[in-house]
Amino acid sequence: MLSEILKQSISYSLSEFETIIEEVIRTGSEKIYSTDMHPYVSKNHDLERDMQSKFSLQKKFFNAVQKTQTASLHLITEAWCLDACIIMPLFKGIAIANPSIDIRLYLRDRSEDLMQLFLTNGSKSIPVVFGLDKLGQEVFRWGPRSAKAKEVLALVINESYGVRYHALSTFYLQDLTQAIQEEWLDLL
Repeated sequence: MLSEILKQSISYSLSEFETIIEEVIRTGSEKIYSTDMHPYVSKNHDLERDMQSKFSLQKKFFNAVQKTQTASLHLITEAWCLDACIIMPLFKGIAIANPSIDIRLYLRDRSEDLMQLFLTNGSKSIPVVFGLDKLGQEVFRWGPRSAKAKEVLALVINESYGVRYHALSTFYLQDLTQAIQEEWLDLL
């Protein structure tokens, strides 16, 4: 079922997804995102760029990526989602460490059938990352955030969006996906 849904779903490469984001920021394109989502897309893009400038793969993670039997990585995402945008530097690092891994991105709101296979407690929480082997069998799934990020969010869950965004973005800028890399070591 997953393989059929993937064939029917529109996917993007990392560079194609970046182009979508750049079009929103540069021209105000509404091709993918309505104007009410543009401030979130822009804000998250700034955070992603800040993270990318400081980002590195842990040596253990780099080695795991180079040795993995995972043939493809898939990310269900949206550019307006804070938790999803911070995965981009990690995926770019993986693409450099092991160019043979096929990386594909799917927009949650345009991939309903795919998203239905990866619900988190019945909700469409993103990001969702899943890996497939050479036969197209699922070898792991992860999401929507690391255990450490969940702890940060738990402290401010009843606060306003601004407070939650600040707490999580501050954590992400300090952590630089290190918590995710630790969690993925055993998954890859």
